[in-house]
Amino acid sequence: MIFRSCLTTFLVVFITSCSSYSKSPAPTQAFEQIVLNYALFGAKAEQAKITDDIFYLTKEQKDKILTQVNKRIALGKPRHTALSEVLQSRLSDFTYYGKTYNAEEGARLNKGNCMSLAVITGAFAEVIGLEYSFREITTLPIFDKQNNLILSSSHVQTIIYDDRFLPEDGFFYISKPSIVIDYFPSSGNRVGRKVSKSAFISLYYKNLAADALINNQLSEAFNLAEKSYQYDSSNIAVINLLGVIHRRAGDNISAENIYKTGMKVDSSHLALLSNYMVLLKSEQRFVEANRIEQKLDLLDDPNPYQWLEQAYAAKNNRKAALYFKKALKKAPYLHQAYMGLYQIHLAEGQKLQAKLMLSKALEWTYEAEERKLYKYKLYSLR
Repeated sequence: MIFRSCLTTFLVVFITSCSSYSKSPAPTQAFEQIVLNYALFGAKAEQAKITDDIFYLTKEQKDKILTQVNKRIALGKPRHTALSEVLQSRLSDFTYYGKTYNAEEGARLNKGNCMSLAVITGAFAEVIGLEYSFREITTLPIFDKQNNLILSSSHVQTIIYDDRFLPEDGFFYISKPSIVIDYFPSSGNRVGRKVSKSAFISLYYKNLAADALINNQLSEAFNLAEKSYQYDSSNIAVINLLGVIHRRAGDNISAENIYKTGMKVDSSHLALLSNYMVLLKSEQRFVEANRIEQKLDLLDDPNPYQWLEQAYAAKNNRKAALYFKKALKKAPYLHQAYMGLYQIHLAEGQKLQAKLMLSKALEWTYEAEERKLYKYKLYSLR
């Protein structure tokens, strides 16, 4: 299982506040470094240097955004408000396209996924001279399966800060005034951790690496994932991705060492443990694989969507049911988990249990089309 950042284009602006953020973070080096097989992919460690700038804009693009923002500033609007209005007007006709572009490409083509939009927002904020940051959002993931890879989306918000804010002596401020630019508004979204600029860039290259892996471009996937790792060596999803790439390239030894190092960073990362278990089973090392599986089953990850992902990736109904129930224990409102259990019970001829799960799913579903579908299924069971 691998992860890509969010896949949507809706734009909404929230007035909020958030902690300040360092403008020039350095790539993190806080964890034990994984050992990569550069020769396997025709690369050398000394060649993998960070040189490009994903926030780059041409002079014409910078001049255009400055003109648009300055017109609103002349009307008395704060700079961060002016920028958010420009983004709203500019991106109202932004074309959703499931590809990750840098700022120059995304602004020129006026299309891309939400990672592309976040890059554009950051680039525009730099042109205006505004401080900005990113934060993760826990939202219902979008699942896809391509080239035998299970894909899951994640989501990042961009925050631009009010540069007029001056803290007063004698007052304690938890946060500073800001506007959140969000391309995936949903009442079910949960605010997660802040993401540094280097960690965000790591996510950007991870997206590109995942796309290359889907297309079976292993060398390109490795180069991009390695660059992502340079920016954030603590990103367990990137470590997992590098393990998958090595395994796909036939180097199980390096892949296993990467997984083991990743477990030192996060011993309870579900996707990494699941992929490591797949590797062990492929080598018929079933005793070791069972130990990993037992550890995975005992985990108590607080994120229900992680368990939902594991349920979709499970190889049998018993495991899938276990993970669906873990998801519901954390979030009893997840109608997708009820539907998963409904399908399992139905496949096993347990119509009463299937009907109960379908009723539960209907209870927590508010979308008209989904309710219509669930009602039809329930009627068919009766």
